[in-house]
Amino acid sequence: MQERSCSDQIKKMEAFSKSFLLCSLVLILYALTRLAYTTWLRPQRLEKLLRQQGIKGRPYKFLHGDVKEMAKMLEKAMSKPITLNHQIIGRVMPFFHEMVQNYGKISLGWMKTTPMLVIADAELVRLLLTDKSGRIVKPPSSSNPLVRLLHRGVESLEGEAWATRRRFITPAFQYEKLKKLVSHQGSFELDVAPEFQVLAGDVIAKTAFGSSYEEGKKIFKLQNEQATLVLEAFYSFYFPGLRFMPTKKNKRRYSIDTQIKTTLRNIIHMKEQALRNGDSDNANDLLSLLLRLKAQADNELTIEDVIEECKLFYFAGQETTANLLTWTLVDLLLNPLPNKES
Repeated sequence: MQERSCSDQIKKMEAFSKSFLLCSLVLILYALTRLAYTTWLRPQRLEKLLRQQGIKGRPYKFLHGDVKEMAKMLEKAMSKPITLNHQIIGRVMPFFHEMVQNYGKISLGWMKTTPMLVIADAELVRLLLTDKSGRIVKPPSSSNPLVRLLHRGVESLEGEAWATRRRFITPAFQYEKLKKLVSHQGSFELDVAPEFQVLAGDVIAKTAFGSSYEEGKKIFKLQNEQATLVLEAFYSFYFPGLRFMPTKKNKRRYSIDTQIKTTLRNIIHMKEQALRNGDSDNANDLLSLLLRLKAQADNELTIEDVIEECKLFYFAGQETTANLLTWTLVDLLLNPLPNKES
């Protein structure tokens, strides 16, 4: 009787082992099939369809697409001194500039395994930007979670969600709130780039959060470092689980993210206290508007959403604005207004 029981248990274990092995093989086969479809079969099929429509461009390269070439060309372009004229596309966007030169105003490139159309036709760009059908949407957010550490604010939203959030935060950036008074202190040589960084940061801090550049300096510094790490992750190949590996750069990415969120939570907490106490100073800054929106009963805005919006405006506003102001000033100096007396 005992021998039969042991025999039955052995048979059950053998049956279980066979079932487990079969399931494992099926899962492995599915994963390999999915991998082959995602990284080779689908890109090849899409490339064929696009070329049948007469679109020229670069052929698909396994896994990386054109990402490595983009990074290489950008590094090469940035290593050379910039010429003081308006022909800067070849420097700031060398890959896309070369695409248009080689393949025309509508060309095919590859963002890893995803095809992308490079469109340089002004009229077509206008039609795309003014399209109201809802079929033209933003590119999907990166599948690499390390890239999403930088921010997930209003720019990541679509449709009605974007319109509602954008409409609500617009009053924070009215012209009257952005005017700055500049005093004349004579003539001297000055590197304006870092000055404009501070100016842009101060404007963002005051209009967005009712604070000053000094208070937000730590966040600006951390966001800039995070941007460098995120850019590196974007150009690198990502595989599932990579974000959990305790590499030196992963640890730094998550450390920066924690520091930024902790600092922003403190700013948000102080702002909430000020609003509860009836402090009307800077009551129309971005953070105040977001907290009012969050307080509405029918709104699903969370404290994490507020933090992501703050991260977005700290990152997206300073660098672009400072660079634009710097280049504008250089251009004005190269092209001074004619002397009326002459």
